[in-house]
Amino acid sequence: MEKKKEIKELEEMIEIVLLRIPREIEARNFYMSAAKKTNSEMAKELFINLSQQEQGHEAELRRILKHLQGELHTIKTGHPENGH
Repeated sequence: MEKKKEIKELEEMIEIVLLRIPREIEARNFYMSAAKKTNSEMAKELFINLSQQEQGHEAELRRILKHLQGELHTIKTGHPENGH
């Protein structure tokens, strides 16, 4: 693949991931707020579980982001980032 095209694709993927992370945080906070407001133990457990899933999504997106940024760095410089 042409270097410029690969850089553009990586930059677009990074941009998408960067847009998604705040939404995962927002969703996590929404579910935690709902868990605090409900009087139902079943609903509270559900909302906490959903919040934990969103936290997992955020962690996975951050892992993907780090990987993509490392790939981009390698393509641009010809050298892997430290730790990659």
